[in-house]
Amino acid sequence: MKFVIQHQTSSYMRLRLCSGRFSKAEAEVLDYALSNLKGVSGVRLYPASGGIAFSYKGDREVILKKLRNLQFHNVKMFAEEIEESISSEELARRKLSPDLKRKLRCKVIAEAAADMLLPAPVQLGFHVYQLVTLKNL
Repeated sequence: MKFVIQHQTSSYMRLRLCSGRFSKAEAEVLDYALSNLKGVSGVRLYPASGGIAFSYKGDREVILKKLRNLQFHNVKMFAEEIEESISSEELARRKLSPDLKRKLRCKVIAEAAADMLLPAPVQLGFHVYQLVTLKNL
């Protein structure tokens, strides 16, 4: 990973990536990777400017060597996988409310009863109608 050191003290460092800004998914991967480096105690990422700030305890040169050896194309690859997956917040938003579940259950029971009682041509016509109207969704 190519970067420029913007500011440093004995226990704090602020870097700027030469590649510039990075996405939220890339920030998530970088946060995980940097937080798990031995000696790094805290990480703050600034995706809009491509900045990384972190606190560390230990040998500065070892941490810099590990950062230089970090391949940013691997970060991008993992970020693409994260972007394609469904987040836990989205899964929580997709849950159906109890009222909607009750309505869906009633609809399924009504359709099952209609399928049992109606003649086959009427059932077929109704299900074809459902398929046609689903196409417009």
